[in-house]
Amino acid sequence: MSSSTLKPRSAKRTDLRAFQNELVSRMMAPTAVEDMVSQLGFAAGGERWLCRLQQTEEVLVSPPITPVPLTQPWFLGLTNVRGNLYSVIDFSLFLGKAPTAHNAEARLVLLSRSTGAVNTALLVQQVYGLRSVKGFAPTGQGTQDKVWNVQNWMDAEGHVWHEANLSKLAQDSEFQHIGR
Repeated sequence: MSSSTLKPRSAKRTDLRAFQNELVSRMMAPTAVEDMVSQLGFAAGGERWLCRLQQTEEVLVSPPITPVPLTQPWFLGLTNVRGNLYSVIDFSLFLGKAPTAHNAEARLVLLSRSTGAVNTALLVQQVYGLRSVKGFAPTGQGTQDKVWNVQNWMDAEGHVWHEANLSKLAQDSEFQHIGR
């Protein structure tokens, strides 16, 4: 090999390193970090909700649910998800609203173990997918009696979104008390 063939390769490597360094610096910029923070949007009780994606494990179509006697009406029972039993809470009923219809749009949102909830799922009316609150306007703190409703937002179309902290929800005494 001649020395002339090595120069372009080392120049390309330098360019690649410069590109990687630039990419890392852009990713670490505050605006890039804010853009990467995604929340899961869903409907429950006729309202729009958001939760941090990191506080969820999975979203899936609801498998059959086996009722458990002598529990709160919002505690629907247990379901099998790939060999693991999950407690299923109708989030709409928990909010004091009408029960969630078991239709093609209804989904189970599995809570992450990082929330402190073990094998817990919320039945929701519909999942809207990932949302970023970057374009949303804060409308004030969430409901005072629900410490897990941490913030309310309004999107560009005028829809109000309630932000739920699922870790605080999992620690809520009402949420933990499923027995009648």
